[in-house]
Amino acid sequence: MIDFNELSRIAPDVAGPIGERFAASGLGMLGTVRSNGAPRVSPIEVGPYEGGLFVGMMPGSQKHLDITRDPRCCLVTAIADRHDLGGEGKLFGVLDLLTDPVRSGAILRHHAEANGFDAEELSGSPMFEVLVDRAAWQRVVDDAWTTLSWRFGVDGVRRRSRTN
Repeated sequence: MIDFNELSRIAPDVAGPIGERFAASGLGMLGTVRSNGAPRVSPIEVGPYEGGLFVGMMPGSQKHLDITRDPRCCLVTAIADRHDLGGEGKLFGVLDLLTDPVRSGAILRHHAEANGFDAEELSGSPMFEVLVDRAAWQRVVDDAWTTLSWRFGVDGVRRRSRTN
């Protein structure tokens, strides 16, 4: 597993547009695993900070309970609607709980300042860093659905295109 900053270094064609999409929308869709093994999908705010990607959640929320029990997740960039052909990013990996209060406080303050809310209201809420073992960026290029994908332990970025 690597952090998003490292993904940006080794697979910039995949990480770059994903990071831009998260920075522009501030939102993603988080896939977690419920206690019965079924998937759960929840909207979540995504906060870029110093090259990494971070998410916070309400203590005791269902997604928090899911991640506490099983940290595996999928984080997908938000798209506006079915006509949004700007691209879709997918990150697969785990959410790693931040245990350093200085670091999590700095990230929370940065996110609060950028988004106009009081960081003190959320102080103490669990915050997680997104660690990645697979990533994909998909978009339409010249009438073809094009996917750039990266996998931990495999050198390089794989490119696939398909037309209808």
